[in-house]
Amino acid sequence: RERIILTGDVPSPANPPSGCRFRTRCWKAEEKCATEEPLLAIPTRFKGVNTPAAHESACHFAEEKAVLAV
Repeated sequence: RERIILTGDVPSPANPPSGCRFRTRCWKAEEKCATEEPLLAIPTRFKGVNTPAAHESACHFAEEKAVLAV
């Protein structure tokens, strides 16, 4: 697997950025992330499906991830 190295500023918990709180470090951030706060929800394609990917996520770009057994 390819590692994702986060760059950018860690968001301040006392003064979080507008929109998505993690957008200052996210490699997928777009203008939408600065203006709209993403809702915590299970993506529609995973609702009612028995898979580890069916979990709540607060991201405009939530997608299926490979989940490895420990």
